[in-house]
Amino acid sequence: MSPEAPKAYRVLARKYRPESFAALIGQEALVRTLSNALEMKRLAHAFVLTGIRGIGKTSTARLLAKGLNCIGMDGSGAETLEPCGDCEPCTAIAAGRHVDVLEIDAASHTGVDDAREIIEGVGYCPVSARYKIYIIDEVHMMSKSAFNALLKTLEEPPEAVKFIFATTEIRKVPVTILSRCQRYDLRRVSADMLEAHLQKICEKEGITHDAVALRTIASAAEGSVRDALSILDQAAAMTADKLVGDAVNDMLGRPGRGESLVILQATLDGDAATALAQFARLHKNGAEAEMVVTDLLNIIHQASLVAAGADLADLIENERPGITALGNLGIAKLGRAWQMLLKGHEEVSKAPNPTTAFEMLVIRLAHTANMPTPSDILQKLPNAPHANVKDPSHATKASVASPATSATLSYTPQKDDPAAHSTNSGQMSGNGGQQQAVVEETLPETEPHPAETAPAAPPHLEPTTKPIASLADIADLAEAKDEMLLAARIRTHLRLVGLNPGFLEVALTEKAPKPLIGDLAKYLTKWTGQRWLVSVSDGPGGKTLAEERAEHAVLLRNDIAETPLVKAILTMFPGSKIEAIKPINSKGCSENLHGNANNEPEMNAVEKTE
Repeated sequence: MSPEAPKAYRVLARKYRPESFAALIGQEALVRTLSNALEMKRLAHAFVLTGIRGIGKTSTARLLAKGLNCIGMDGSGAETLEPCGDCEPCTAIAAGRHVDVLEIDAASHTGVDDAREIIEGVGYCPVSARYKIYIIDEVHMMSKSAFNALLKTLEEPPEAVKFIFATTEIRKVPVTILSRCQRYDLRRVSADMLEAHLQKICEKEGITHDAVALRTIASAAEGSVRDALSILDQAAAMTADKLVGDAVNDMLGRPGRGESLVILQATLDGDAATALAQFARLHKNGAEAEMVVTDLLNIIHQASLVAAGADLADLIENERPGITALGNLGIAKLGRAWQMLLKGHEEVSKAPNPTTAFEMLVIRLAHTANMPTPSDILQKLPNAPHANVKDPSHATKASVASPATSATLSYTPQKDDPAAHSTNSGQMSGNGGQQQAVVEETLPETEPHPAETAPAAPPHLEPTTKPIASLADIADLAEAKDEMLLAARIRTHLRLVGLNPGFLEVALTEKAPKPLIGDLAKYLTKWTGQRWLVSVSDGPGGKTLAEERAEHAVLLRNDIAETPLVKAILTMFPGSKIEAIKPINSKGCSENLHGNANNEPEMNAVEKTE
């Protein structure tokens, strides 16, 4: 007589498959809906269950089949969401041998012939159960012809027939099928719920563990209960039922949270060498660069929450001091690190060599770690406000009580500056590789240029009696009459030679349009109610209004560059330059001070730097 064969080991994912809806974790909405439907006798004839792998789609289908066919121990039970598990239908369905509950794998039954077999079987009444139930797993694998063949039967099946579909790719299921089913989206299971579930299983299986190990497994499972149990099974076998965080991390090929925290702390302290050495050890042990970046992003997020005042009660105790210390760096620096890591994650994922890309990311982070925030810069500048500026959005604004001008400066890092490739969020707004900061300083009032400050006549008025004393008056008058093109041409193409009431003598630039003189005489006569004669001189004439404005802007730019505040900024940031100069009106808003080369309003005066 041959010796008895040893009993085969059942993996945890199968051993702890839910046997009742009460044991189905994380799907409370589904259970509540089905329970109400049973009580109100509104149970549909077709269901489609969708969600990621390992969250209970097939288990739910089997539980629903058991509940619909359960007859209880005394044989008189009705449909229920709490099947007894001991009656003949329950035990047969659990074993997968019930003749009226057919579980079909759509991946291997994709054709129209398989659908035809289902259609033919639907016509027969259940043999021993209350309902004949078809469970079709991975239903999205069926062919278009098979789906079309099922449409009629799915819409009007016999009363004793139920269809339960399960799929991870709901978008691949035709809408004609979905419209005939009740759809249930099964949710990912939270890490906290998974951790509690794993702890219960470890207690039942006699597996010793620490909180770090279970938290790591729960995070790695990404919401899948089956994945969590499979990882737990593997980790228990590797550690001989003694789970510790470091061993689980080694098995998964990912860095431990403590090791990632060391990398981030060294980087934000500007110590690139320590961070790179730590990463080299992790990489040698099998950690992937992309996983390390993901961990760093998660730590930055938690530290930012701490800095914002959130109470992270779920932090592991040994991580709390390090993350709290990072939170003390402030939201400005943490936000800058977040933006750089987010950009770096994309670079690492797309780089031919992810390891090299990660090392470059660490170097950039360390290089920018000690860069000052806008509030720090403001406190170091002369004439800076002494108030403690907390809001980065207001850190660069100095209040003024009198009319002032604002100078917008651009800082272009040198080509060998690693910070040039990073995004500095909350510090300086980057645009096209530039970093910008805006400072405002009260300047002594200068004599207004006539071309800039001559008041424009209000639009849509009767002929004006205001004397015209300059070419700027004529341009302003044209602008007030909504003749913007004519006003721009006057400022750009006319050089004043002589001006008397009713007589204007000008010289033209080379690119002046031919109708300009005739149009000018016609409109001046119309607007002033006085006949005007406009003639063209052979002499050179004076400068155009646009040229005068450009010269005035250069002089004002030079004056502003010599003020203590702006001069200190230009010295502090080599390569920076003044981009635009705008006056501050009584409401505290910037106004345009000078136009572009064509004398058109300059809305965004940004000087490009190579």
